[in-house]
Amino acid sequence: MNKEEFYSIISKDAVAHLINEIPSPAFIYFRKLVHKRYADIISCLPQSFQVYYAVKANPNSGILQELSSLGVGADVASFGELTRAIAHGIRPDCIEFSGPGKSEEEISEAIRQGISSINAESLTELESIAQISRQLNMRAKVGIRINPRRKTDDAGIRMSGDTQFGIPLNLVAEALSFIRANEDTLLFTGLHVHTGSQILSSTALIENFRMILDITLEILSLGILPISKINYGGGWGISYFSNQTDLNLKQLADGLKGVFSDEKYSEFGQIRHIVEPGRFLVGECGLYVTRVLYKKPGVQRQFLIVDGGMHQHYLLAGGMGQVIRRNFEIDVISKQSQVNDIPTAYDIAGCLCTPQDILANNFKCNREINKGDRIIFFNSGAYGASASPVNFLGHKPPTEVII
Repeated sequence: MNKEEFYSIISKDAVAHLINEIPSPAFIYFRKLVHKRYADIISCLPQSFQVYYAVKANPNSGILQELSSLGVGADVASFGELTRAIAHGIRPDCIEFSGPGKSEEEISEAIRQGISSINAESLTELESIAQISRQLNMRAKVGIRINPRRKTDDAGIRMSGDTQFGIPLNLVAEALSFIRANEDTLLFTGLHVHTGSQILSSTALIENFRMILDITLEILSLGILPISKINYGGGWGISYFSNQTDLNLKQLADGLKGVFSDEKYSEFGQIRHIVEPGRFLVGECGLYVTRVLYKKPGVQRQFLIVDGGMHQHYLLAGGMGQVIRRNFEIDVISKQSQVNDIPTAYDIAGCLCTPQDILANNFKCNREINKGDRIIFFNSGAYGASASPVNFLGHKPPTEVII
């Protein structure tokens, strides 16, 4: 989302007022944008779908409470995310637990809480879940995460193919047979497939849904266990950079309608269908706001030194899978109203004592920027503070508020 689109929903005057009231550096999240994106997701999906939130995108208390109030479930990947989701009102029977390295403590807590599915990512993990279930004398609700043969080439971050995630298709029959042989301790919930993240192609997402349905038919043909749920993962992307195009939601809605009206998949009408977006739900709802400490002339460029940095927002410095370093959408709230004919180019640097702490390169501004002015980084609602090295150099954590 570019800044013009953002300001058409949340006015620039409102933002300018807020950032003067909130201590910097800060993440500011807007409920209105969370609601908008939730409505967009619902409009794209057949009525049989449920929306779960990938908590790793942003575990902020206010965001979790807001999503809980909308009836959204949760996809969690740690003990902390599990307990946090429940504490903020998300029912255990609307929580799935995925991830390749679940500890015995995490598995035990998930079983005790009675969550809707522990998605096993290996045969060894299935054995561990069965053993822990016997020790607790409780039956675990367990699904299997499938790692399909095909990669999703349009994904910014790939999680299928030869990765640590999921059970390969050639081992699915063995996994299902193990569950059937241990039905006293394991209750099979269904399938989970998540092939990648930050997908901006509606065609790629539509084909991903179709591929997962075809895999489900293939697994059903084995005749080992019935399937009562399919979790299609997330991966819906947002546009961070000027060369990216937003996900075409109309094409996505029309395509999914076509897929799920295919007679080939008619037997899936009675099962639960789940999507678990994270970034798409909250990525555009957040601003990261920093304050200019001073300007510094270099040999060939000028620097703006701000009070935030990559320790609070690692994505800005190219973290979390970026191959080519590019600037986020940026704006300046300045006391200077005069517009210059020739814009000045700046590198925006954080306060850390490392050359990696560059938040933007060659940012051009046609207004004079001075000490105390605020620099705003848009699309900062996902993978911000919680996905950054916040303890590096011992700086204070950022302020986080939800409006």
